Amino acid sequence: MGKSIQLGKIFGIPFRLDYSWFLIFIFITVLLSLSVFPSGYDWSTGYYWMVGIITSLLFFASVLAHELAHSLVGRREGIPAKSITLFFFGGIAHIGKEASRPTTELRMAAAGPLCSIALAGIFYGISLLSSGNEYVAALTGWLAFINGILAIFNMIPGFPLDGGRVLRSIIWLVTGNYMRATRIATMSGYGVSYLLILSGIIILILLGWLDGLWFIFLGFFLHSAARMTYRQSTLRDSLKGFTAQDVMTRDFPRVPRHLTIRELVNGTLLTTSSQCFLVTDGDRVVGSLTMQQVKEVPREHWDLTTTGQAMTPVENLKKVQPSDEALSILERMDEENLELVAVVKEGRLIGMILRDDLIRFSQRLRELKM
Repeated sequence: MGKSIQLGKIFGIPFRLDYSWFLIFIFITVLLSLSVFPSGYDWSTGYYWMVGIITSLLFFASVLAHELAHSLVGRREGIPAKSITLFFFGGIAHIGKEASRPTTELRMAAAGPLCSIALAGIFYGISLLSSGNEYVAALTGWLAFINGILAIFNMIPGFPLDGGRVLRSIIWLVTGNYMRATRIATMSGYGVSYLLILSGIIILILLGWLDGLWFIFLGFFLHSAARMTYRQSTLRDSLKGFTAQDVMTRDFPRVPRHLTIRELVNGTLLTTSSQCFLVTDGDRVVGSLTMQQVKEVPREHWDLTTTGQAMTPVENLKKVQPSDEALSILERMDEENLELVAVVKEGRLIGMILRDDLIRFSQRLRELKM
């Protein structure tokens, strides 16, 4: 996914549209208006398009409800939802952390398909009651069918689809081993992705149907998603047993608060690989300044803006204790979109943790298989 547009919040959860969503919205609307509805109903062209647009919008509202079900069940289980994004291949709920128990993941994973099944039943019931109104009957009939397909497809045991997460939760529950369950579920995800790609090639070559391209794209997407999700799981697992004191950095370059951004760029910044600077007032640390904060200062203001003006004051830094678990810190940083946290002991700043450094630390651990 690329850039997205935030449309608002639902139950306090930000709802976004990735730019790729517009492509699939147009595709489905055209498919409904020029093929699906004309093949079964004799309407005017305007009605085909009107019903097609409404149906397409309600379909994506159904996808949003599916993801919202995951998010609300997760919230009830103590797992915060950061946002929901609709994109070309459907929707995704961004959560702040992974489930800590298999039963939690099972309930979260099953919530989406159960929501789609419920929607399929509701739309089917409306279609039966609207037999005298062709427009409503056609619209709800297709939505009942597509929500049923959505539920069935998501329950395919291919990680990270809902069915793959259900599979992982069951294996995790039986074996008590999270990473073993993740590896098996990921292998299942790879298998499903290969099957989708092969099916798409067969459909494309033997039958000449362009629908085969959809299966191929979907297969490649699922394979990529499975690989990325497994990588994230292994990185997080590698942090277990480590604390803030183990992963923090003590020695960041120090710069005086009266130094201008231009002086910082032309001096210290260009001669260090550090992504963070401690801003001082004499011998006292008064704040931190990250590379991202430097980039946010317009170039024309570099001579007028000081490090003290661009920094985050010490009192505003998010703080953790030296004994806090590294994994919980990473999850907190993901949940609150934090770039860094300060490690404080007895009211004294003893180190800093940058999110990128924490991820690199876990990557090194994974490479060394520690």
